[in-house]
Amino acid sequence: MSDWLTQTNYSMMVIQVIVTLVLVPILSYRLLLSTANNYGTSRFPNASDDVKLWLKRASRQYWSVVAITLLLAGGIVLHAILNNSELLYWDDQSGLMVIYLIAMIPVIVMVLLHKALFGVFKKHAGNKRSAFLKVRTWQEYISKPLVALVMSANIVFVATVSYFTQQPFDGFAGFYNLIGLLVINLIFLAIIFAVYRDNKTNALQQPEQRNALKKRSINVNLLILALALFHLSLSMWIQGSDLVTYKVLVQSVYFQVILVISAFSLTLPKSMFLVERK
Repeated sequence: MSDWLTQTNYSMMVIQVIVTLVLVPILSYRLLLSTANNYGTSRFPNASDDVKLWLKRASRQYWSVVAITLLLAGGIVLHAILNNSELLYWDDQSGLMVIYLIAMIPVIVMVLLHKALFGVFKKHAGNKRSAFLKVRTWQEYISKPLVALVMSANIVFVATVSYFTQQPFDGFAGFYNLIGLLVINLIFLAIIFAVYRDNKTNALQQPEQRNALKKRSINVNLLILALALFHLSLSMWIQGSDLVTYKVLVQSVYFQVILVISAFSLTLPKSMFLVERK
């Protein structure tokens, strides 16, 4: 590996740590504050004091987790740079996966904090709920362009596997990759079905709000599925070509994009604010 590419890989690792464990946590926390102040306390004024106390406690917990994970991931990258070695004396791709999983910890914590915040709202929301007289079908929750994107990603993956079955590279699993494709699709379909069937947004009194949040979650999962399949296809092309030295760069960019999307998925749909202004 050339010195230029080595330094580029190290630079990308540093950028990944900064994006996923500095910028994404800051963005996620700002979204939590927006939910608490712009949506929550404006609709449940009597919850204001409880929300302020909860935010102080949640802030300490969240930033403690962020600090620990940042030190851990940053230490792994710094150790590799100082010793001019691969991450964890392992493979850089595997090391990037470890850093990605570490960066997912604050994301998971933030998701739990959002649920806990809505629990605070629920205490002040009362028992009155509105409901649609018309039952909404699952098609109304799913974006057709995103479905088309997922279908395109599947087609590209199958075409890629078919091509490399004829011209295999070392380590290529052949048509067994299609089993992996089926498993990935089934996992995401199960997640989407669970979101569709979920009725735990009780702090949201208006059905338009509950459905807007559900629609956002479903479509974010569709987008992540499409990106995952395109990334797997691109990885096969990189592995089967002379571009294999750039696999670390591609994987790092992919992880950063997924973490940013995960952070933005916590943004409340604009329709949830507009409904209350009618």
